Amino acid sequence: MISLPTRSLCRFTRSFATTLHPSPSIISTNQSNSGLKVLSTHDNSKLTSSISLFVKAGSRHEPSPGLAHLLKNMLFKSTENRSALRLIRETELLGGVLTTSLSREHLILNAEFLKGQENYFIQVLADVLTSSKFSRHEFNEEALPGTLAESNQAQSDSMILAIDCAHQLAFRKGLGNSLFADPSLPVSHDSAVEFARSSFANLNQHSIVATGIDPEKLLGLVNEFFAPSSSSISTTSVSSSKSSYHGGDIRLTSHAADTFLLAFKGAQNSNQPEFTVLQHLLGSNPVLVKWSHGPSPLSSLPVKTFHFPYSDNGLFGFVVKAEGSHAHQVASKALAELKKVADGNAIDKEAVDRAASKAQFLVASSLESNILKTESLGIQSLTTNTSPQGIQDLYSSYAQVTPDKVIQAAKSALNSRPTVVAVGNTKELPYAEDLGF
Repeated sequence: MISLPTRSLCRFTRSFATTLHPSPSIISTNQSNSGLKVLSTHDNSKLTSSISLFVKAGSRHEPSPGLAHLLKNMLFKSTENRSALRLIRETELLGGVLTTSLSREHLILNAEFLKGQENYFIQVLADVLTSSKFSRHEFNEEALPGTLAESNQAQSDSMILAIDCAHQLAFRKGLGNSLFADPSLPVSHDSAVEFARSSFANLNQHSIVATGIDPEKLLGLVNEFFAPSSSSISTTSVSSSKSSYHGGDIRLTSHAADTFLLAFKGAQNSNQPEFTVLQHLLGSNPVLVKWSHGPSPLSSLPVKTFHFPYSDNGLFGFVVKAEGSHAHQVASKALAELKKVADGNAIDKEAVDRAASKAQFLVASSLESNILKTESLGIQSLTTNTSPQGIQDLYSSYAQVTPDKVIQAAKSALNSRPTVVAVGNTKELPYAEDLGF
């Protein structure tokens, strides 16, 4: 008779039990008493949980340049219930991390923590939203210097600068508003506080997305700490006009690395996955096989395809990091490949399926992170006005993309006026006319 050590047998049993009981991936959607949309997944396979609060205060909604960027850095400071120092110490004691992130459509407050501490962190998010002090000394000593440092860092990165300028050219207002405050356009403390108060007051326009928390418990906590009151509820809604695509050309002389960007109108809304498949068909980061350039036509060149989808518009294109004449050659090659797809040449179902699989993998891989999962859930539910029923809904649409849809996406992009940005040695970088426009 073969005898197994008790420790090995226990390890084998535990492994076998885990395999038999996979964690559910169902997404629960509810609405709180104050009108907040509440999404959650109850994942028992991780030791941490996360909560993200989505506020309709992205840069497209700011009335003056830089307000959204400043507001991002004004949060998780002193509130009526706790000082900034107390917040830091309690968060560290309970094993948590508090962060903020800004997109063109939303300001996102994130809390990631050890399981079982959701009562405290949901209360912290509620405090920030409803009772932040926005003290002048915190604004002058912390928020403003931090904002200016981030803006200066962005200005020194030619890739970030080119993408930000491309949005300004393509959409002008709204989605064209910069993600970064302009040091030459000072923002007052009073205007920043007014923007914060007006943005936070509309509870029915916010959303809470959580992972690793029981949906019923989460809803109960939201109802308790985000209770409606006359002082926190506003009847006016944050709104912005529908974005329009315009295009244009700009050249910025800089000591940063030469960067050339060529972009077109992207998806009209977030429900057009064919643009993302087109992006991966032509070539995008990362390459999934080590030491390989990949099968896409542009994968061996210093160019990457991008697509930025928003609720009512999108930006699709290429960004080249190469010197002068070489940038011209690479950009011409990228444009030629896009035209081939639009003409229906060099595209088949296998190539589209391969690009769709890469898109699915990248989304599925990002969902391993609690914060990225909550942000993906929140963005999809808010920009598409539909709530995913399961985790797979976040990437399943890519599998439905056909070659014809990809061809139409390429044609749609080429039918728009190009957006061209040159950063670096502008005497050497190409003009739009050099590419045939």
